[in-house]
Amino acid sequence: MALEAVQITPQLESYLEAQLQPRDPVLAALEREAEEKGVPIVGPQVGTLLCLFTGLLRPRLILELGCATGYSAIWLARGAPDARLITTELDRGRAERARRSFEAAGLAGRVELIEGDALDYLSRTQDRFDVVFNDLLNSFRDEDAVERSFRLSLERLQPGGLLLADNSLRRGEVLRPSSRGGRNVVRYNELVAGDKRLQGLIIPLRDGVSVARLEA
Repeated sequence: MALEAVQITPQLESYLEAQLQPRDPVLAALEREAEEKGVPIVGPQVGTLLCLFTGLLRPRLILELGCATGYSAIWLARGAPDARLITTELDRGRAERARRSFEAAGLAGRVELIEGDALDYLSRTQDRFDVVFNDLLNSFRDEDAVERSFRLSLERLQPGGLLLADNSLRRGEVLRPSSRGGRNVVRYNELVAGDKRLQGLIIPLRDGVSVARLEA
């Protein structure tokens, strides 16, 4: 008989976080800031997962769409100490905060922050990436922008590379999407599941992490 899925209660969520390694002062400060100011970050569980992925894949070039204050970029870069990371951020204040974070984390020499629209950057870059992490599903203006980001990301992804996205469960709204963000997430999940070049799944960690590997 199949086992029922475990329901992640707040108590179990606290237990899971207690099993993680303590964060260094840079990450800990960003977590406190996120809590105090409502800055969206992936959190330490998803951050650890991103770090594990880049550590296993050993990428040379990583792209992050949506930097905020630099939290997830630090996790991605630390997993792959030989990699270069490019990240995008539209908000100038957050971009400045992220640059300070990278400097404090000792990553300023390996992380390039592009101030501007992520889709504009994707459309003009000629780089090929080993990992693309999309943290903008909640922010894209509509499903057309989601589709464009998906298409351009695959065009820029190396064979065998990873296509990752946060918030792929949208706090359960994927079952009955009623907001722009919810419809964006549903459309992205459809695109991943419907592309035969991708082997993917959604990990129900925190708000859901979409993981897909492009065929080699």
